[in-house]
Amino acid sequence: TETIMKKLEEGVVPWQRPWVGGTGAPINLKSKKEYRGINVWLLGCQGYSSPYWASFKQISEFGGSVKKGEHSSLVVFWKPIAKKVEDDEGGEDLVYEKPSFILRYYRVFNTDQTEGLEAHVPQVEENEFDPIEKCEEIISDMPNAPEIKYGKPKAYYNPAEDYVGLPKRESFKSPEGFYATAFHELVHSTGHESRLS
Repeated sequence: TETIMKKLEEGVVPWQRPWVGGTGAPINLKSKKEYRGINVWLLGCQGYSSPYWASFKQISEFGGSVKKGEHSSLVVFWKPIAKKVEDDEGGEDLVYEKPSFILRYYRVFNTDQTEGLEAHVPQVEENEFDPIEKCEEIISDMPNAPEIKYGKPKAYYNPAEDYVGLPKRESFKSPEGFYATAFHELVHSTGHESRLS
């Protein structure tokens, strides 16, 4: 809940992402199984362009490494177990299995947060990008505009270095989705001390 609320406060709707990230569902890189339940939300709202996730151990097994400064994301796993229960209320010794679950937590990294896994990560198909002239004018005419760096795993504004990071234009599902995302991040940049502060 805290993760989802934090994203909403940042102006991000965690269940919407206008750029393409594989199948849309997070997938474990090693098992190729889609994550289920709350894990779809926990991983999907992180905003990475790759749908593939792996634990630190799995990344090491593939010969990769986690980039310096990257943080893991939480996933949960419910493992069913059967407990034997004795019931002697009726005067008979009955033994039956009662279903129960164990909750386990794991930490995983998106493959965008790693290095050396390129050969193991399937490539995401890109769309043809058709720019909207008026929107391009708004971006190019922004006074004292920050640099826009493309090819990032998610959309964000970096106030410390004063730049906007965006996925490649071709990875967006539509031009409108790209411009809505770009404008959102550019609005964040107006809070920089060199602009409106």
